[in-house]
Amino acid sequence: MKTILPLAFLIACTGLVHAAIIETISLDLTQLHAGSRLSGNFILSDAPGAGDTAPVTLSFSDPSNYVPTSLMGTITILSGTPSGFAVDFSPLIFTNLSGTVTPVNTRDVSLTRFAFAVCNSFPCTATGRFQDRSPAVFTADYTVTPAAVPEPGYVLLMPMLLTAILFGGRLLRPATKTAFRQSSI
Repeated sequence: MKTILPLAFLIACTGLVHAAIIETISLDLTQLHAGSRLSGNFILSDAPGAGDTAPVTLSFSDPSNYVPTSLMGTITILSGTPSGFAVDFSPLIFTNLSGTVTPVNTRDVSLTRFAFAVCNSFPCTATGRFQDRSPAVFTADYTVTPAAVPEPGYVLLMPMLLTAILFGGRLLRPATKTAFRQSSI
């Protein structure tokens, strides 16, 4: 019973160490506003394959120009043509606050993938095309790149491991002394 706490800490530590691929998707919206981008990070397993999906929260580089200021989406990995993997994203719908409705509606925006970003393996850097509605009001590029973030969980690994060792040492010492006293009586 006294070893449960150290074992729990060790098990928690192993949960923090996991292999994953973190990628960034970025959509170029400069046709709506100079320098505007919609981007976010998504996490794939260490061996992604066709059919895998990943949630992504996308944020605007200039949120005061759009409603809502962030969007939820889904990244889907598909089989590439003729090989590799294609990176698709779910349709993204938002309002461009400075857009007009006539003669061409640039206010209500609905982005869909037009040409896939294709990767031979992950992590990867690839470019695809997207469009606003069909027929297209505008088309632009989206890019997929390895994210510039540290691997998650490693910051907590050492403190958790040291805590497990510390509690393990404290819990074993009193049990040893008690067992020694009882055997010498």
